[in-house]
Amino acid sequence: MKWHHIKIALRNLWKHRSYSLINILGLTIGLATFILTGLYILHEKSYDNQHPHASNTYRVVSKSDFNGVGEESTSAPCPLAPALFHEHQNKIKYITRVYNNWNSEYFIEHGDKGFKEQDFFFVDSCFKDVFQVEFIKGNPGKSLQAPMTVLITESAARRYFGNEDPVGQELQFEERYKFMVEGVIRDPQPNTHLKYDFLASMNSLKKFYRGKMPQTWYWNPFWTYLVLEDNVKAQQLQAQLPAFVEKYFPVAEDAKKSLWLQPVTDIHLNSHLDYEIETNGKRSYVTILSVIALFMLLIACINFMNLSTATAGSRAKEIGMKKVLGSNRIAIITQFLSEAVILSFISLLLSLVVVDVLIPPFNDLMDRNLEFSMLTTPGALAVLIAIGLLTGIIAGIYPAFYLSRFNPVQVLKGGNFSKNMNSGLSRKILVTFQFVISTALITGTVLMYHQLEYMRQADLGFDKDNVIMIPVSRTPVVSKYEAFEKELKKHPGVEYVTTTDYIVGTDHNNHEFKPEGYPDDEWQFYPTLIVREDFCSLFDIPLLAGRDFSRDNKTDATNAVLINEAMVDFMGWKCNEEALGKKFHSLSGKEKVVGVFRNFNVKSLHSEQTPLVLNIKENDRSKYYFTDYVVVRINGGQVEAALDHIQNTWSDFAPTRPFDFVFLEDEINMLYRDEDRLGQLSGILTLMVIFIALLGLYGLVSFLTNRRAREIGIRKTLGARLQDVIIIISSEFIILVLMAVLIAWPLTWFALHNWLENFAFQAPLSWWIFLISGIIALLLALVVTTMQSVKAYRVTAAETLKYE
Repeated sequence: MKWHHIKIALRNLWKHRSYSLINILGLTIGLATFILTGLYILHEKSYDNQHPHASNTYRVVSKSDFNGVGEESTSAPCPLAPALFHEHQNKIKYITRVYNNWNSEYFIEHGDKGFKEQDFFFVDSCFKDVFQVEFIKGNPGKSLQAPMTVLITESAARRYFGNEDPVGQELQFEERYKFMVEGVIRDPQPNTHLKYDFLASMNSLKKFYRGKMPQTWYWNPFWTYLVLEDNVKAQQLQAQLPAFVEKYFPVAEDAKKSLWLQPVTDIHLNSHLDYEIETNGKRSYVTILSVIALFMLLIACINFMNLSTATAGSRAKEIGMKKVLGSNRIAIITQFLSEAVILSFISLLLSLVVVDVLIPPFNDLMDRNLEFSMLTTPGALAVLIAIGLLTGIIAGIYPAFYLSRFNPVQVLKGGNFSKNMNSGLSRKILVTFQFVISTALITGTVLMYHQLEYMRQADLGFDKDNVIMIPVSRTPVVSKYEAFEKELKKHPGVEYVTTTDYIVGTDHNNHEFKPEGYPDDEWQFYPTLIVREDFCSLFDIPLLAGRDFSRDNKTDATNAVLINEAMVDFMGWKCNEEALGKKFHSLSGKEKVVGVFRNFNVKSLHSEQTPLVLNIKENDRSKYYFTDYVVVRINGGQVEAALDHIQNTWSDFAPTRPFDFVFLEDEINMLYRDEDRLGQLSGILTLMVIFIALLGLYGLVSFLTNRRAREIGIRKTLGARLQDVIIIISSEFIILVLMAVLIAWPLTWFALHNWLENFAFQAPLSWWIFLISGIIALLLALVVTTMQSVKAYRVTAAETLKYE
């Protein structure tokens, strides 16, 4: 870029500073949003890329299909990993299991400090070969081998030991076992699906399971990861997995079970299976945000094109003189592209300031850990320079070619070049395109909020209000449940008390049964909640046939199950009453169906309602294992008093454990956290898109009203009123916006219809959503054009006509 091009560019930017300011502001917002969204997308796509063998690391996942009912599980049985390695040692370099009993909380203590920890995992010793584990203290070669040893992260070390050296010290586990700290490791990077604070040796589990590891192939709470040898492709091992299933899995399962290898780098954005370690992101949402950010930058570029071509007349003589003095078309194109690129880089520098300011609130909104330092690496700086250059070229390419076509003879003679060059068709197309995008985004944002509200207000089939869930797994409360329940019910604000193994409405497990009509030597696996009496009463779930579990019937634990109406249909029974008395044996009981309850959403509204079994465990040992939550329904008028009573009762039964609870409604709302975040962010981005579009419209209308100032003056002299001027100025743009709305509606309907397919329960795609978006777009355009019309009308006719 020649120096005189830069000087002329800066001079022209200053000369037309009002329009330059509009362009800079639009491009700054567009670039800032594009860069910030780009950081988010890069962060989402970078998950688990940091591991030493990331491109060759896989998770073993499975699918069980029992006549249409089953699970797609991210976890596997305990013996799968050693058996798979034994069978395919020539293909597998490392294999490790990860276990915490499906995201259990463990109570960890040291001295007078005790916390509930969710990120406590048992792993095999080669875990540190599969995943990125950086040692600060300790011996990496000998770690994770001896029973009852644990590695802890820096964060955990500070939490429990302060400034002390943790190595060699002990941590109390669940008030029963002691783990020796054999090393301190760095906190895992935030962009991983497997976040941990404690890594305990897998051999420690032998102490919990009578001196040996669990041997069952039915129970599957062990996540299994493997690294393939460098010369082995995933398809080679995948082809051997059906034979492996047939050889090792029980006969009842092998024909209904399939295994496959899932790349670890695909987990965060592409995996939404049962028993995920954490709630993953969604690739579709990343795509939506990418498209919005790209459109925002494009609209800012369109503003530049519109204003540059609209103001072409003011530079016509400059172009004509350049051509007369020998400048060729390439030189003139270079001049105008130089101006666009300079303006783009000014906007780029300003956008980086905006990004630095917006990163903290963006992190809070999206629950991420983006840092501005991610933009300061040599690679990132090169990309930013390329973005600035490309944006300038995109924004300036059309005006440059448009302006360089001026005929110098016509220009210098004062010819009618404006008639040929300024017909405005291209500007009309670009304005229409801007409002097509704006209208589509308004419609999408309204629908997202409508769908989210629909899910929050939907009838889940049970009453979630004023219900609290108290985590009690492995606490003294479980073994003393009957006394704990009796004490809670002494308060008038406590209406019902029961237990369950999962937070109702969020998830479930699958359990084995032998229902009537199936072979006695084959287990069938069905979605199940392990509960106690009063479950249906607490959640106000109606019984459609038969009876509920009863405390008066002491054999219900071994002889009774409840099923929902979907299970009745699934089993092929003609009606709910026919299901009563049907055999439905569990692993340890001889149950029969005693009641049929109405369907309810045992998982989120993303999923269909499924067949479901409610079962009471048959013995105290099983009840202890499967009692994860005590559920309490509180009278709505006595919430605070009842909570105080519950906490005091907890202190009496479990004085060494911290009291914790969650409101069920809050937990269910968390299921739609991604939709909530997407709705909020897309709403903010949509407002920015609209602002940029209106900013460009404001500049364009401002220029055109100035150009028609004498016409308006003459009309005023001849008696035109304000509303007449508003109609004259607004009509052209309102027609363009109306055309944009009509184009946007069918395109948006198609896109939104596809997005709603992510939900089993969908808000209706109502006509009023589209009408609202169209009205908003039209009103905003009318406000902008009216403002400029009023401004033009207020200029006296004498002032506009004094040179005529």
